Amino acid sequence: MKNILKPSAVLFALLMISVSFISKPEAIEVTVSVEQDGITIPENIQLIIEAKCMNCHKPDARNEKAREKLQWEKVAKMNKEEQAHLIAELFEVLEEGKMPPARTVERNPESKLTDDETKALLAWVEVEEKRIKGK
Repeated sequence: MKNILKPSAVLFALLMISVSFISKPEAIEVTVSVEQDGITIPENIQLIIEAKCMNCHKPDARNEKAREKLQWEKVAKMNKEEQAHLIAELFEVLEEGKMPPARTVERNPESKLTDDETKALLAWVEVEEKRIKGK
């Protein structure tokens, strides 16, 4: 038994070491405008967006409908009218629990927004709405 255990432990150690050298995919970063007129995305909100939204709402997303509806990378380049439309739409989908869609959550349960994430997103959207309306 000891003869099998030692080579197994060595093999396991080598496997663990080699796995640590495998490159991990890079996270997609959302470009954020820091200008007064552009939408700003705080780090905590950006982390939620990257984890829960970017898989479907990025230029190379497989879901064409979601890709055409919103690409987070384009948010920083939106004019004020487009920003107002985005903010209104975000309010709606967050308050009604439409995003991510139920079908997406069924396939990827980890994509479901937690209550805290939803509250944080709604608070951010509210701040942005006030900024856009000049309040």
